Amino acid sequence: MSRDVSTRSVADATLLRQARLLDQVYEPILVLSMDDRILYWNKGAERVYGWPAEEAIGRVGCELLQTKFLESELLVREALETEGNWEGELTNLTRDGVRRTMLSRRKRQEGTGGWEILETSFDITERKIARELEEQTRAIVLAEAKFRELIENAPDAILQVDPNGKILVANHTAEVMFGYTREELLSKNVDVLVPSAARGRHVEHRASFAKSPKVRPMGRGMELSALRKDGIEIPVEISLSPSQRDDGVNVTAVIRDVSDRRQTEIQMRSLQENYMVELEARQREAERLNLLKSEFLASMSHELRTPLHTIMGFSELLGEEGEGALNSKQKRYLQHIREDSEHLLELINDVLDLSKIEAGAMSLRIEHISLADAVSDAVNAIRPNAIMKSLALESHDIFKGLVAVDPMRLKEVFYNLLGNAVKFTPKGGKITVQAEEDGQFVRVTIADTGIGIPADKLEQVFEKFYQVGYATSGVREGTGLGLAICKQLIEMHGGSIKIESELGSGSRFHFTVPKVM
Repeated sequence: MSRDVSTRSVADATLLRQARLLDQVYEPILVLSMDDRILYWNKGAERVYGWPAEEAIGRVGCELLQTKFLESELLVREALETEGNWEGELTNLTRDGVRRTMLSRRKRQEGTGGWEILETSFDITERKIARELEEQTRAIVLAEAKFRELIENAPDAILQVDPNGKILVANHTAEVMFGYTREELLSKNVDVLVPSAARGRHVEHRASFAKSPKVRPMGRGMELSALRKDGIEIPVEISLSPSQRDDGVNVTAVIRDVSDRRQTEIQMRSLQENYMVELEARQREAERLNLLKSEFLASMSHELRTPLHTIMGFSELLGEEGEGALNSKQKRYLQHIREDSEHLLELINDVLDLSKIEAGAMSLRIEHISLADAVSDAVNAIRPNAIMKSLALESHDIFKGLVAVDPMRLKEVFYNLLGNAVKFTPKGGKITVQAEEDGQFVRVTIADTGIGIPADKLEQVFEKFYQVGYATSGVREGTGLGLAICKQLIEMHGGSIKIESELGSGSRFHFTVPKVM
């Protein structure tokens, strides 16, 4: 037992000597338990952090010092557990509230009560601040050099002028633009760059700007001129940027030579004037040709229709049964004559109608009529054709009020749209007509279960001579003018027309006409 006491006394004496030695170290040294409680706190720690050992020992280290690691605290713990040591930067808060940057080394070791962590730290706060200041200074120097390079190589002239008008800074472009060397510019007042006729106003502008200095961007519509060394005046645009100094306001001016642009503007104005003259001449010629076309069509309508009606009349007479009746072959030929004559008459009527619309020669005779009656008349007129193809033709949900339309032209729209629906709907299909209020208009919808129209052809259906059937079957039927005429007539009424269609699933035409309010 006496031997154990003796051994413990020797160990305690050794620890005491080690503690006294560690207290002589200038830098902080701590011993921490594995749960971060402070077991030892040397004089260096007291000096740097401010707490005496008796207040620090027993406290949780990271709570007392509010430690912040530059890397994840989890990685620090893993390094101590797997490798037994860690080194890196952290920051600790001193007693007087100053955060110090420390280069810390931690090592896991076996102590009298189990595993402990020995931490030695070096205060690098001032060194880091100095390094950051050095980096900031270097960045400022680089930025200033970059700024000077940008100014020197800027495509516009840049001048800085003091409150008295003396030029303080001039870049290379200013030398080229005004014809002075940099040394010459820096010894002169900015007034030498102002034409003599404008110097009085320039002095007033400078005085006004000094009283209320504001950034003035370039291109504010002011016609300005600058004076070169050789006496030549050049058109310029100028932006101004003030910077306050103790002795007044310095002004940085960015000056752009717009001689090339001014010349281009003059050329463009000349071209525009010539274009307008030519455009007016062409417009007059177009009006003259349009008048000739209208006169020609008016004349041809009679010249074409008269013999055509004669042919159709004689074909009717020849088809009558009586003495000298025709045989079946002759009847077939006669039927072809009738059908082709009717087709030709339809073509002539459509061409004339479209020509009148485009020439502005067609006027509408607006009346207030019952839309329900107009729909009923159109459906009844088309129904025989629908019956021949076993098509169901229905109208429902029809607006009961009045619409403001030209009755004859509305009938023409109905006949065109319903006729197309019958023509392109296979046997056994269905055609429906609906009409409902849509604000100040009535929207009419004519839907069918026909062959439909490809999506890439929908925008073309209202073009002149476009034939719907040709897009789907390759067969040309009709004149290709019906839908173009419908569009023009509806728009003359102030309405609109559009189509929805899917190939193989039918089409829906929607058009609007004004409602009587």
